[in-house]
Amino acid sequence: MSRLLIYDTSNFVDFPIGGQLTSIRNFLRFLCEEYPQRAKEILLVGVTLRPEEVGRVKKIRLFGRKVAFLPVAVAQKDLGNTSKSLRLEFVKGLLRRRKRLGITKRDCNYIHTPEAYGVVKLFCRGTACVIFSHGSYFNMERGFRFFQKNVLVKKGFVLYLKWILKDADCIFALDTNSLQDYKPYNANLVRVANSIVCPKLPQGRHVLKEGRVSELVYVGRLSKDKRVGPILEAVEGMEAAGGGRMHLTVVGDGEEYRHLAKREGEAVHFVGAVAPKEVKGYMEQADILVMNSAFEGMPMTILEAISLGLPVVSTNVGGIGEALHFGQDSEETDGTAEGIRAAVRKIGKCYEAYSRKAYENSKAYDYRVVNRKIYRVLERHWKA
Repeated sequence: MSRLLIYDTSNFVDFPIGGQLTSIRNFLRFLCEEYPQRAKEILLVGVTLRPEEVGRVKKIRLFGRKVAFLPVAVAQKDLGNTSKSLRLEFVKGLLRRRKRLGITKRDCNYIHTPEAYGVVKLFCRGTACVIFSHGSYFNMERGFRFFQKNVLVKKGFVLYLKWILKDADCIFALDTNSLQDYKPYNANLVRVANSIVCPKLPQGRHVLKEGRVSELVYVGRLSKDKRVGPILEAVEGMEAAGGGRMHLTVVGDGEEYRHLAKREGEAVHFVGAVAPKEVKGYMEQADILVMNSAFEGMPMTILEAISLGLPVVSTNVGGIGEALHFGQDSEETDGTAEGIRAAVRKIGKCYEAYSRKAYENSKAYDYRVVNRKIYRVLERHWKA
């Protein structure tokens, strides 16, 4: 039997919050619904928040099916106060659980976190490896929390990433820039999108509750590259700039949390990390989603927002400009507080049109459409 081993530094249920986990879960949802007989051929390889679970294969229930899960490392829930590199701990865990993994040449390894690649190839050189690149690999060293000042480690990691790109059997990429970056290294590239589950919206969703934009939301990791500071500044100064009083809810955790949360006040509220199902609730209460990233792949947060009829204000980086239609379902910002305010005001003037267009455009990212394409590619390496 050919197995599909899926690697990610998550527990595949509710940790950590973010688009990467949602993307993987949507693939698993598609598989459990469309090909339920193949669920028993999957081994999820990830992390756990419970030390006693490390190294033990257990069954987790996903979308009506039981799927095998092997946690190889312990993760710390507080992402803003971690003392160890989870990537490094994940690698150590894979090395320790070599026998438990039992990788063979018949298996297909579906890798969502690049540090797993080298270990997998060390265990079984001829095994198939398919990469899902959630963002450009060439931006990854910028997001290092650990080893940030170690030039040798950073340079070595970049060389390692280039080797992965050359060696992989196939690479899924989310945006045109990543495809162009990877093209010199590998010809087996497939353009895909993140996926969402499009809900049926309640009547009145496209109309502003208070007759004007009053509630903004940010959802994502609180790290330097997300540039949340200018979003806070935009909201705090909105009334003085003639835009009326507004409120921002910040959903997420990360290394910048403690610093940013000091600005909690009447205009800004931090809720920290919450379960994925709770994220939807915060979006449903908002009028506009605001993003301000320096670099991105194709943020799941944005796709989830437009599927709820929520217009978006965002920088145009990575795959964002390919997912959104600026001027229709969203407005672009230059990353400054004033740029964010101007974009919010523009959406507010024609809110219903932006909201309806957002929902309409979201249907192109339905999880069944997106993951059917992914499955057909994986089938070449994951033999039934």
